[in-house]
Amino acid sequence: MIAIFKQIIDSWFLREPALFNIFCRQHLVENPVMDCAIRCGKGRVEYNPGRIRQIADNEEHVEEMLRLEMIRLFLKHPYERQPECSLPAALSLGSDMVIDQHYLLPHLNIPKSSEFQLPQRECFEWYVRQLNELLQQPSMPDEKSEPGTDDFGKSDNDTDEQNDFMLAGNGKEPPSSHTGIEGFLLSDDELGELSAQSELWENDDLRREEINNLIRDTKDWGSLSGGLIEKIIASLEVKLDYRKVISSFHTSILSSKRRLTRMRPNRRSGFLQMGSIYDLASKLLVAVDVSGSIDNRTLQAFYSVIAHFFKYGMESIDVVQFDVGMREVSTFRKRQTQIDVEGRGGTEFQSLFDYIKDKRWYDGLIIFTDGYASEPKVEFRMRTKVLWVCQSESDYKRHVDWMKKTGKVCWIEF
Repeated sequence: MIAIFKQIIDSWFLREPALFNIFCRQHLVENPVMDCAIRCGKGRVEYNPGRIRQIADNEEHVEEMLRLEMIRLFLKHPYERQPECSLPAALSLGSDMVIDQHYLLPHLNIPKSSEFQLPQRECFEWYVRQLNELLQQPSMPDEKSEPGTDDFGKSDNDTDEQNDFMLAGNGKEPPSSHTGIEGFLLSDDELGELSAQSELWENDDLRREEINNLIRDTKDWGSLSGGLIEKIIASLEVKLDYRKVISSFHTSILSSKRRLTRMRPNRRSGFLQMGSIYDLASKLLVAVDVSGSIDNRTLQAFYSVIAHFFKYGMESIDVVQFDVGMREVSTFRKRQTQIDVEGRGGTEFQSLFDYIKDKRWYDGLIIFTDGYASEPKVEFRMRTKVLWVCQSESDYKRHVDWMKKTGKVCWIEF
């Protein structure tokens, strides 16, 4: 069984130096009990000899399966920080969708984002979040159909489709047999194989850095497409830690208030005169986008970040919700356990900047948003520092060019 891998790797030595180099940094391990043919993670490439034996006559198929795993490693999907409570099958599917959009593997039936009615050109983490919701949708019972056929072309001998997952394209309600919304059916075996595919995946800073060094040293990418190479190289960019950005922003807007005290000596005359104590304080306005494009889960993440400001020693924070206009400004003096959300309309930022133009006592303005609105016109000199916090990396990349004109920009991962 090792012979087929040796033959593939020998051919890569001259034709695919990038794939050859990253494979040589892995341990090839036999695993006869796993539910997939090939998988990677934890510095290993594992293969199931029984499954490989079934397709061994088609070397191109085996080669593309191995190629897929090497590309996955270059993108560092097996070693990335995973979105919270991610399903293993969602991780594998999300990775497959990203790769499929940049590289053609004709012998593999890789699920496409369009089959789940998801857009193209999104990042790995975005697909995983959407697929998490879709895969947890309850299956819909089939209506009775003519013997031998049904809506999905299954025969009467097929496994009971009550156990299958019907994925709705809108990610909210599973389609009924009357809707005509195109769905995508996954059998229990397919879900099991996808789950096994990502079983070894875990957040690993060391292995990510090893792959980053290999990417920097690679000069010849072989047959990898230009778009895929750009995506691999782009993964070298250091991801922003929004916690550090927000903490740094808070530090930058601190203002000092001086008060006199007899408990501290004066620096010049000692206790003959009163000394000084400087209290650090800041007046902060936090604006939360409550337009229709922001879902409840994102709002929870936004308000969770706001609650962390009290850990920085802030006594109060002014918070305002906005969509097409600003709502009433509320003052938070502690973490809020219940939030009433108003709005759910469109989005515009101009009212926020008009407000801080008049309320110049604010040291900082933090805007939590997805960024889908017109760029605000700031035709005055701003004393207030601004931080934009986008709801995802993809939104950050879309809007960072115009947002950075008025302040700092980061995105939140949750």
